[in-house]
Amino acid sequence: MTADLFDGFEDAGPAREPLAPGAALLRGFARRHETELITAIEAIAAQAPFRRMVTPGGHQMSVAMTSCGSFGWVTDRSGYRYDAL
Repeated sequence: MTADLFDGFEDAGPAREPLAPGAALLRGFARRHETELITAIEAIAAQAPFRRMVTPGGHQMSVAMTSCGSFGWVTDRSGYRYDAL
């Protein structure tokens, strides 16, 4: 069994941590909406599945990505860009 990513999260630090002028980390801000967020992500992934892209140098990225909306960030042998595909 895999441990929950957020186990012990409440003890991780202050609920609001300033990062830079106009930017702050809001720990736990979305946790009360976790179920709805996961459902929304699953709906997006059903239409635009997660995929592991290849860098211009030919290396497969270690993360998988999906996109929603008119354009998404992509990378392949042609380079990095936003694309409608």
